[in-house]
Amino acid sequence: GVIRLRNQFLEARLNSQCELSSLKLLGGSKEFVAPDSLANVFVMFDDIPLYWDAWDVMDYHLETRKPAVKQLLEAATILEQGPLQAAVRVKFAVGSRSVVTQTVIIDAVHPYLKFDTQVEWREDHKFLKVEFPANILSRKATYEIQFGHVERPTHFNTSWDWAKFEVYGHKWADLSEHGHGLALLNTCKYGHAVHGNVLRLSLLRAPKSPDPDADMGLHHFTYALMPHQGTFQEAGVVQQAYELGSPLRMVVCSAESKLSGVLSSQKSLMETGSWFQVSCPAVILETVKRAERRPDALVLRLYEAYGGEAAVVVTTFLPVARAVTCSALEDEGPELPISGGTIQLVLKPFQIVSVMVFLKHHAK
Repeated sequence: GVIRLRNQFLEARLNSQCELSSLKLLGGSKEFVAPDSLANVFVMFDDIPLYWDAWDVMDYHLETRKPAVKQLLEAATILEQGPLQAAVRVKFAVGSRSVVTQTVIIDAVHPYLKFDTQVEWREDHKFLKVEFPANILSRKATYEIQFGHVERPTHFNTSWDWAKFEVYGHKWADLSEHGHGLALLNTCKYGHAVHGNVLRLSLLRAPKSPDPDADMGLHHFTYALMPHQGTFQEAGVVQQAYELGSPLRMVVCSAESKLSGVLSSQKSLMETGSWFQVSCPAVILETVKRAERRPDALVLRLYEAYGGEAAVVVTTFLPVARAVTCSALEDEGPELPISGGTIQLVLKPFQIVSVMVFLKHHAK
């Protein structure tokens, strides 16, 4: 049968193996799964490099693609069906001795479909990937890297293009045409490929040298599929990928704790729930840490993520005495103007800025 998952953002249809036959934005007519195709399909490749077993991936492995699923052990079963979250679980055998248990989750607040995956991996020289044929046509795909993103071709027109048969990416990859796009988010898998209209995420390898047991055993990872309108910048793909990898965590503290006293005395924090805020979505506050050589200071590290100049206001409820730019080694630079707990900055495309903030009760 067909299982339908739906929230305020999207609607998806799954078969008994939790493969996607349809994915649409709610209220839209655009189908994001390629015609006559299924998405979230596991595939297996032979993985026998010429020299360095655990390091190299050779292009000729692409010629050995075959379906990974050998047997459906448990057909798709509905685990949850409530106002906050719905979940469907499936279990199947892949390769010669491995088992995948996957839970497909849709919640009320996120514009993506999440795939929470466990694999008991017992293979020899095999490469497990998952594919998403998209109803998107583009000559390039975009991949997140640390403090920015890069574009890579989706074709093999030249030998330079062919050399990019697999590329790195951190939290997301995006394939977009004018008006629409499909982003593949993940928490811990960094090998990507987009060939034509197919997004592919590399999941597990099985090298046997120098360690014959490398990567064997239980693996747990999560990826998500996010259809969107407009560009990945306009759709907030960067922010959604951060939320997938660093979800909100709840901490319960007693009324007598120091943290409870701080929270109750700061009305603005209680209302916003944020120690620091940035006014521009293009600027990401990546790091908040204590200064290495100055116990009286905090270091904020920000970067411009969209590829354009961005003016940003950083706001905090903390009593800031002064703020300076600093290097990665935390050598102090020019002083920054502050006003009422706000710091104003202008970042160039992909610029990384470190700011050292001195608090009033520690200021010297």
